[in-house]
Amino acid sequence: DFQSLRYIDGIPSSFQFFLPLGAGGALHLPSAAFLPPPKEKRLSPELPLPKQLVCRWSKCNQFFDLLQDLVDHVNDFHVKPEKDAGYCCHWEGCARHGRGFNARYKMLIHIRTHTNEKPHRCPTCNKSFSRLENLKIHNRSHTGEKPYICPYEGCNKRYSNSSDRFKHTRTHY
Repeated sequence: DFQSLRYIDGIPSSFQFFLPLGAGGALHLPSAAFLPPPKEKRLSPELPLPKQLVCRWSKCNQFFDLLQDLVDHVNDFHVKPEKDAGYCCHWEGCARHGRGFNARYKMLIHIRTHTNEKPHRCPTCNKSFSRLENLKIHNRSHTGEKPYICPYEGCNKRYSNSSDRFKHTRTHY
């Protein structure tokens, strides 16, 4: 059963075995046991394969063939409330350093920064986003909607997102 091989830092678990001399039988292993995972399994050309499909949760390192399987694994087995700490991320190298979230949905959105999951897709150009709010803001680039108006008297500039408006308002002061 070669499905149980785990990939850690992109290197398949190595193994060796010995056959007694004159054993009389042959050991038959499928050639796939000696080949690296095919390159077409890459989900994104920007990320190397080992960084995409390995659960980097503390002491896990489980390998997955599909992004959705990795996402389901993390959500089902690792995202659990901790006593007096809320939902803490223990992903290797996480910048939050164990600081918790007060709600599960916030943790699930945060985990997408590690798994590169982007479930919200623009129907116009197929660009994907990890957060629905970011898709809504992006959609304004197609519609031309600019609902954020500069509050400075006499300025009629409008923006598609509040962040750009905020940066603009600082030019008045």
